[in-house]
Amino acid sequence: MKHPEFVVSVILTIVAVFVIGVFVSGDPVLKLKLTFDYGLLTLIFLFAFLILTAIASGKIDISSLLAENGGGASMSRFQLLIFTFVIAVSFFLIVVGGASLPQVPGSVLALLGISAGTYGISKGIQAASPLQGKSPAPTAPPITNSTTTGNSDDAAQH
Repeated sequence: MKHPEFVVSVILTIVAVFVIGVFVSGDPVLKLKLTFDYGLLTLIFLFAFLILTAIASGKIDISSLLAENGGGASMSRFQLLIFTFVIAVSFFLIVVGGASLPQVPGSVLALLGISAGTYGISKGIQAASPLQGKSPAPTAPPITNSTTTGNSDDAAQH
C-alpha cells in the first residue's frame, strides 16, 4: 500500500461517524445530519493534518510556492495567498465567535476574484512569453581586431 495514512484517515472518519450515529440520542434526522457533518469535518481535518505533516517532513516541497518560472518571486501568487489567508482566518474567527455561518459579502468575493484574476492573467502572460522557462540564447563573443604575427594563415592569404 503506497499511502497507508489515507486509509487510516478514512477508517478514523468511519469510526467517528459510527460513534456519533450510535451513541448520540435524539431525533433520527438530527442524528443523520450530525453524523454526516461531523464525519465530513473529521475527514477534512485528517486530510489537512496529513498535508501539514507531509510539508513538515519534507515530502511536499513548498520552497517554490511563490516562485515564477524564471526563478523570481511572483507578486500575483503572493497577493492571492495573502488575501486567501486573511479572508479564511477572518471567516474562521467570525464562525468561532458567533457559532453560525455568516453571509459572505459580495465585496469579499470580488476581492478574491480580482486577486485570482491577476494570478490568471499573470500565468497567461507567462505562457505567451517566447522565453517561457528558457534561458536567453547565448551570444557570441565580441570580435576584436588583433595584430597577427607573420606565421599565421591570415598573413599567408594576403
